[in-house]
Amino acid sequence: MKATARLLLLALCGFGAGIVNGLLGAGSGVLIVFALHAVLGKQLADSRDVFANATAVILPISLFSALSYLRAGALPAVTSLSAYLLPGAAGGVCGALLMNRLSGVAVKRIFGAVVLLSGLIMLAR
Repeated sequence: MKATARLLLLALCGFGAGIVNGLLGAGSGVLIVFALHAVLGKQLADSRDVFANATAVILPISLFSALSYLRAGALPAVTSLSAYLLPGAAGGVCGALLMNRLSGVAVKRIFGAVVLLSGLIMLAR
């Protein structure tokens, strides 16, 4: 695939991930991981690079979605956000450190299991 086509495909996937994030508040990371695997998989050292890049992309997408929610008055009070924001940030640091200790295959399997379990729970409710 040519570089221009690759960039266009990634841009389209980014746009789609932004729509999913704004609409659902979650799930954009799954799309980004799939897109990065499909488009850049052979250029990246292993699956851990895909997940690290996806995290870097998700942050600004989520920030813009959160600001849109805030403008619409759809965010809960700051006190309820802080109840899970700081522990979530600490968990993110721990997860990133753990990812560096696991193989790319293990990280990919954990991701698949989380996606599968999340989907099953959402469909069952």
